[in-house]
Amino acid sequence: MLSLQNLSIRAGTKLLFQGATLNVHPGQKIGLIGQNGTGKTTLFKTLLGEHSVDEGHVAIPTNWLIGSVEQEVKELDLNALDYVCFGDTKYAEAQKQVAASEATEDHDALVQAYDLLDKIDGFAVPNNARQLLYGLGFSEADFEKKISEFSGGWQVRLKLARALMQRSDLLLLDEPTNHLDIEAVAWLIQWLKSYQGAILIISHDRDFLDQVVQGIAHIHQQKIDFYSGNFASFERQRNEQLMQQQALHDKQKQQMQHLKSFIERFKAKASKAKQAQSRVKALERMEEVAAVQASNPFTFKFSPPQHQPDPMLSLNHVGFSYAQNTILKEVDLVLRAGDRIGLVGVNGSGKSTLIKLLVGDLPPESGKVKISRGVKFGYFAQHQLESLIYEKSPLQHLLMLPDPPSDQEARNFLGSFGFSNEQCLDSIKHFSGGEKARLALAIIVYQKPNLIILDEPTNHLDMDTRDALDMALQDFDGALIIVTHDKHLLASIADQYWWVHQGKVSHFMGDLDAYLQMRLKTLKEQASAAKPQKQGQTKKQSRQASAQQRKQAEVRLKPIKQAIKKIDKELETLQTQQAKLHTMMEDNTLYEANNKEKLAKCLKEQAVCEQAIETYEMEWLELQEQLEAEEALVEASLS
Repeated sequence: MLSLQNLSIRAGTKLLFQGATLNVHPGQKIGLIGQNGTGKTTLFKTLLGEHSVDEGHVAIPTNWLIGSVEQEVKELDLNALDYVCFGDTKYAEAQKQVAASEATEDHDALVQAYDLLDKIDGFAVPNNARQLLYGLGFSEADFEKKISEFSGGWQVRLKLARALMQRSDLLLLDEPTNHLDIEAVAWLIQWLKSYQGAILIISHDRDFLDQVVQGIAHIHQQKIDFYSGNFASFERQRNEQLMQQQALHDKQKQQMQHLKSFIERFKAKASKAKQAQSRVKALERMEEVAAVQASNPFTFKFSPPQHQPDPMLSLNHVGFSYAQNTILKEVDLVLRAGDRIGLVGVNGSGKSTLIKLLVGDLPPESGKVKISRGVKFGYFAQHQLESLIYEKSPLQHLLMLPDPPSDQEARNFLGSFGFSNEQCLDSIKHFSGGEKARLALAIIVYQKPNLIILDEPTNHLDMDTRDALDMALQDFDGALIIVTHDKHLLASIADQYWWVHQGKVSHFMGDLDAYLQMRLKTLKEQASAAKPQKQGQTKKQSRQASAQQRKQAEVRLKPIKQAIKKIDKELETLQTQQAKLHTMMEDNTLYEANNKEKLAKCLKEQAVCEQAIETYEMEWLELQEQLEAEEALVEASLS
């Protein structure tokens, strides 16, 4: 077994672990949890020999192979299938021997190489890799594409697939569900359940942990506390511990009453909507973990909407295309006051495009989006984190809003989002992704929206912040639309589901489990029906036909890729300029009286530079989404 004994580990001057102990047995699947910054990723680096131990001992069995997701893709010229196959290092070595033997025309060496492939069951590796790629959302047309042709999000999926191909005894996975859609997460859960080795998983996704792990390693106060069972079991055990703390008792009772009254209010509605029953069950389970919720440092809530027009908005025959490629067509939807919509569909199907049409970031190409008078949006998307002003503090962000609070009111409000008085005054340029996401949520909450639209809000959030967001959204009386791969969050707050699929948006008549079962069944059917080559064609003919189709597709995609490449160069130049300006501003002499003009010039150049970076980044995001949408259409035509 893997044994960590009395570990003390530092990151710089910060002490992350002191006297921490953990044992991992063969085949054991453990979720590693803890607030952001407690050392989860550093612990993984320690196990991989990339970070030193100050005290204590790490004992790894000498015959154990540790698998992990590589940080960077070094072989960008490999095609996707070979890249994933070569995650199996034994297979990769055998293939090198085959290639070397063929090059030297050494018949005996070639026979030995093929014998080695047979011995390691190497002939089954390409098919296993195909199954992995299908499950993670790739099509057959992707298999021959070079790694460099994929966007960053899809390269993350390829790195995950390569890690899963490793012949490992212990698999280390750090937030494996990020960059996956909810369908791919459901497939990954099934794969990990069947994996025979041990797993350590860093995740903030409670449903994912509930279904995969049999133990939770909780990092708290520089120690690692182990709890047997899945995440729900951990919550119950943790709840019992917290219940013993008298200081939490009154707050816990208040939280219990709040949950009970909400459940009763929702049951009346659920009895009329069969698809909502799973949500009631989820809420009822929360009674058991009220003390854990009560101990949460984040306690924000949305203000009741003062006005709710009905309907909130409608789409009539709406269509949208990128460069003549149809993304959405003839979409007819109505959002009523109080509707709670889960938006589902695979990545690239058009979910984010639909949201941008709703909030006005994109104009429809055809049809009409009608927003009722009085609708006030609260919109969260990942690219909005980049629109925060990095040189300003959380307090300054709030004070810049229309109808701003007083200084003390703003500090109190930010405190409910976990920002200390010191953090309220610090610039956010050194904030983590999770801290920036909390600030973006705080800004939305303060503006008192009556329609909340969230596009993957949990990617940077730890478990406590996710729980606080979950509770706040459950208590929100306005309308809500959410895209998320977090099944627990989606199931607990959505009453109905809009399915974005093949350019259409339709109501899915069923709950989230029914939708995922349907999608998993479709994935399995596609994977089992797929052949390495098309029926009636030789392997060479199939490869030539696919190459011709890809060449035609590349001609259409080339202008977008060139535009992205041009922006990348501009951003590189601007970021170099920005770094030079920051270096100048770190010089204390710049702020002396005789350098007043020089300081003013520096500040002006910095503002212009940052504005240009923001503009280019927004253009880059739009082009990247356009590229992914067109690639999705290409994939559909080649599959």
